[in-house]
Amino acid sequence: MADDLIITQQQPVPPATELDCIETNKVFDECLLRDCFTAPVIPGIDVDPSCITDITCSDFTITVAAPIIPTRRATDEPGFVRVSFTFIINYNLNISTRIGCTPIVVPGVPITRSVNNVLLYCPEPIAYILTQQGTNAAPTHLPNETIKLEFVGECIDIEFTPNPITPLITDITPVIGYYLIIKCEQVVQIQVLSRGYCVAPFCTSPTSDPCDEFNRRPIPSFFPAQMSPF
Repeated sequence: MADDLIITQQQPVPPATELDCIETNKVFDECLLRDCFTAPVIPGIDVDPSCITDITCSDFTITVAAPIIPTRRATDEPGFVRVSFTFIINYNLNISTRIGCTPIVVPGVPITRSVNNVLLYCPEPIAYILTQQGTNAAPTHLPNETIKLEFVGECIDIEFTPNPITPLITDITPVIGYYLIIKCEQVVQIQVLSRGYCVAPFCTSPTSDPCDEFNRRPIPSFFPAQMSPF
């Protein structure tokens, strides 16, 4: 097994040359929620079940209709908040079909899910911040408390059956799994080690001339190989 290992030599990272002060979003706390469930049936899809060869899901998004209001309780430790909110999952179904049938993309039924009583360390901002862009308007207040949501969804399984009333159309039942990260962030000023400003590489314009690729090929053999051992 040891002979199968490929050891690559990592290039040394140049040492930092500066100690810089930057402003950036700092994550004070975060947590991960994971869930898996059978989604509502999507009835009456206009495709014959006998035509279907595969069904996949794509374009997962979530929407939150109302502002997320963190709540602070006297019984919790200082700086901690409770977060609760409702969100809606949207996605598409991609239905592949055999030759002679038409593949289609249909939206899934929107799914409402809830997050309840999640505890996060979200200290209250200390500084009151004003910002001004340009010189045309006076400085305005910048709220410095961010709740960020990061979502990844997928279809774990998908069942499809003929519609019980109209057998030539299809009912689809997906099983959906998702990951949701909830973060509490604030803009802060911190020191970081750096190697100076970033240098932008030159822009490239890929060619579409197939002759360029042909001209870079090695010259091929013009005759077949001789019989061994010659």
